[in-house]
Amino acid sequence: MKKILLYTLAVMTIGSGCRKTYNDTIQGQTPDQRVAAALTAYKQKLTSAPYGWIFLESTTGTAYNQGVSQTGPKIVLAYYMQFTDSGRVTMLSDFDPTMAAIPKTSSYNVKELTRPALIFDTYNYLHVPCDPDPNVSHSPFGFGYGWGTDFEYSFSDSVAATSLGDTIRLIGNLNSAQGMLIKATQQQRDAYLNGNVQNLMVGASNLNNILEYFKRLSLGGVSYEIRFDAVNRTITFTWVDASGAIKTSTVSYYITSTRIMFSSPIVNGNQKITGIDNLSWNAGSSTLTVTIGGQQGTVTGAAAPIQVDAGAAARWWNYGVNNGYFWASGYGFHVNGVDDAYGVRQLTDSGRVFYYYAYWPGYYSNPLDRFRPIVLGNNGLYWNSYGTVSNPPLYLSDGRAVFTKFTDQGTVPPGGPVAKSDATLYNSAGYYFIQNGEKNYDMVLATDARTWISWFWPR
Repeated sequence: MKKILLYTLAVMTIGSGCRKTYNDTIQGQTPDQRVAAALTAYKQKLTSAPYGWIFLESTTGTAYNQGVSQTGPKIVLAYYMQFTDSGRVTMLSDFDPTMAAIPKTSSYNVKELTRPALIFDTYNYLHVPCDPDPNVSHSPFGFGYGWGTDFEYSFSDSVAATSLGDTIRLIGNLNSAQGMLIKATQQQRDAYLNGNVQNLMVGASNLNNILEYFKRLSLGGVSYEIRFDAVNRTITFTWVDASGAIKTSTVSYYITSTRIMFSSPIVNGNQKITGIDNLSWNAGSSTLTVTIGGQQGTVTGAAAPIQVDAGAAARWWNYGVNNGYFWASGYGFHVNGVDDAYGVRQLTDSGRVFYYYAYWPGYYSNPLDRFRPIVLGNNGLYWNSYGTVSNPPLYLSDGRAVFTKFTDQGTVPPGGPVAKSDATLYNSAGYYFIQNGEKNYDMVLATDARTWISWFWPR
């Protein structure tokens, strides 16, 4: 026992004699002091830009809500930001025309989380596309998700804060949205504050003044069909290549103080289209002139697609049959520049309100189709009490699909939204079908392309 005690004392003595105190200071600074210095340097970098910053944010196509994810379209957004030493930031955004014209001031913070982070801690324009309410964010992911953008970011450059240049890279802490702060010039700042972003948005919206569905752009001897989707923030170019094959390219767009920029170029042989500027509307000729890559082009209306997708109508119909469900429209027919031209959204039936206009291919085993509104009431969806049964569409050799009525169901009030919708569907001119996504089709009346209905798959 005495030997054990002596050995223990010896080990304790040796251990105490070899003990060293760990010194975690670097150049005389503790970790806390180094973190504080780095945060100060990040903030000084943000506030020292005399003309502010342009902030570009691009999503990954995934949005999270309490650990649950949804995948869908990507989006690119552009902001102008001016940071102050007092923790305030003033910004403009290309998310909508009001946000492009009226500066919004809120607070921000630079602090240490798992790594140094830039946090926008009161509601501002960055929070709008994050908003869980789709009525605010226009999110395609459903309630609770927003667009998959962020308002808390980690600094992601692999250099010290004092070594950052005129571009600062960020990554979102929730949705991993990619952010890039680019130091603005005086010219860019002045253009933002003078409303150039809003002017470009208004210029692009003039495409809606062309009443035809098909918008034809002539550029450098090449004809393109273009389609702006202001909700999903995409632009689609369609053309016929040298071999006669139809080509389509859809890219996200964002708007800076000088032009409408594409997230990636549209390439057609030697033509590379990276953006659009100098949009000018001519009301007399109903044309829009634009500049693309230094060349001037003109957008006009067209009564037919640049090349008909002859198989689109059959794909649409067969998808409904094979999956045993209906195609849905939230607005019914668009006619001569008017959404919901027949007022279907005001339709009520036995106290139930309009929810969708539906076309269900092969609803009956004959097979016959059902074309009819769906209404909402008592926390459930119901068929409207009247509508029509349609024969399956007839596919013509030129790519049009023609619908014919088999019979009415219930008593369709004459002159009402359903009667007008029926008369339009069963127009003998038929329809061109345009597929705009995996589960999205537009159906354009072949008379003059000024009437159409947009279908989506609601499952």
